[in-house]
Amino acid sequence: MQIRELEVRELHTAAEWLYQMNGQDRHYVAWMASEKNEIFEQIWTLTQFTEPLAYVAWEGSEIVGFLGMVPFFEQKFCRLLGPFALKEESDVIERLWDKASLTAQLHFDAVKVACYGANEELKAFAETHAFELYNVEKTLVLFQAHYKAAESKKTPSIFQLQEQDKERLDKLHPDAAYYTTEEMFHLSRHQGNYIWGYGKEGELAGYLYFETIAEGEEGEICFVNVHPSHRNTGIGTELMEHALQYAFYALELQAVTLSVRSLNPQAEQLYKAIGFQELNEIHAYQKVFTSTPPAPLH
Repeated sequence: MQIRELEVRELHTAAEWLYQMNGQDRHYVAWMASEKNEIFEQIWTLTQFTEPLAYVAWEGSEIVGFLGMVPFFEQKFCRLLGPFALKEESDVIERLWDKASLTAQLHFDAVKVACYGANEELKAFAETHAFELYNVEKTLVLFQAHYKAAESKKTPSIFQLQEQDKERLDKLHPDAAYYTTEEMFHLSRHQGNYIWGYGKEGELAGYLYFETIAEGEEGEICFVNVHPSHRNTGIGTELMEHALQYAFYALELQAVTLSVRSLNPQAEQLYKAIGFQELNEIHAYQKVFTSTPPAPLH
């Protein structure tokens, strides 16, 4: 087996392999794009830096493992795309990490990775290398066939957020969220993605970010947050209903998913009352390195 940096000429092969791997619960890693062309763009970006940010394990002409690092320079951390392994999983994962960890420690203060609960090999890797389990979320799903829309009413308070609303949104958006405010606005420009806000008394009282995962098939409610002074007033429910009706009746999707922290049973109860049911569980890990001045990455 040979492990080497991802090369541009291998992008199509790697994207196809990752698409097949991430479609399986036992290999699923969060933050990997869902479509082959999006995966291609995602890993192509990793080849544009001087330092290696993606490694591939080869057995002859066959890919047997992959590990990428998505950099976030301002926050000084990276997200791991992987490690993935198809055979001799523990050995392949360790060898990939041996390569990638050198770059990670040199340029970042921390690394994060998240996976389905069924990904036993990645969970074992995280435990072996003293990653902290900082969050456990359940993924819930609602199918269009099971959805019963609430009584229709116009909600003039709900509007689509624009670039000029970025500062107001940034005050509501959690610092530790897996998308930054800037990323959300960038992604919301893609077809089928929306950021809806709820205005009350001239303020942004809440917002919801929705992404189309697969056109005509699946969407995801990525974030729904309400200002503390406006909670328990029905704003979150109105935003949810707006997003679901738009997803099922305007975009004609078949299913909508969302994630809820295991320590937030109140929100889980609300979602299940709407009709969501549990699909799987996501485990999120992070590893903080000892503080050293990061080297510049170009």
